[in-house]
Amino acid sequence: MDVGAHIAASGAIANGKILEHVTHNLTNASTPGFKKRMIQLETVPFSLPRNSWAGSDSMAFVQLKPPVIHREQGVVEQTGRNLDLAIEGKGHFQASTPQGVRSVRNGRLRLTPDGTIVTKEGHPILDDQGNKIQVDHRERMEISENGEIREGERRIGRLMVVDEKGRPVLEEDYRVAQGHLETSNVNSLEEMVTVMEQLRNHESYLKLIKGFDDLESKTIQEMGRV
Repeated sequence: MDVGAHIAASGAIANGKILEHVTHNLTNASTPGFKKRMIQLETVPFSLPRNSWAGSDSMAFVQLKPPVIHREQGVVEQTGRNLDLAIEGKGHFQASTPQGVRSVRNGRLRLTPDGTIVTKEGHPILDDQGNKIQVDHRERMEISENGEIREGERRIGRLMVVDEKGRPVLEEDYRVAQGHLETSNVNSLEEMVTVMEQLRNHESYLKLIKGFDDLESKTIQEMGRV
């Protein structure tokens, strides 16, 4: 295949990955606390031997860089539900999962029959000692801005709030809002516009690849007549 077709193919592959991430963002546009993922691209230049290309002897492939998480705060909305928690500012809750301890921003929590506070997926939320949190179904649970949990006069524990690397966040850098949820920071309209742009780009890449392929076939046919 012509080198130009290889370059166009690298662009098409990168374009497909962008579409995957945009689709993932759109799928999670209504997931509380979800943060938009963005793809970064870079060029990988290379040089062609002299006289092997009619134009410039310097060209570049497209290469994907690791995705970046856009950490802008989503809108914090009141729900009135006792187990809906939003973090305003920095930080994540921590949950115990089969894959180990994971940081979560989605504060739509629930209680198991034994009173354990868990995520929507059923993973126990951890306190600042790394333990599961259990409460009494019969008591109203109150959670303060610093994450302290109380039932009446009894202190149950305190939520563990950490940064993306699992390190504790300073109290002045966050606020836990009970009865609230943070919306996703995905702008669905912007993502849909990106989808349309990337689909047009993908079509252009495919046309380029076909054009190079047709040119190569024509060149081979002409050489065969010589």
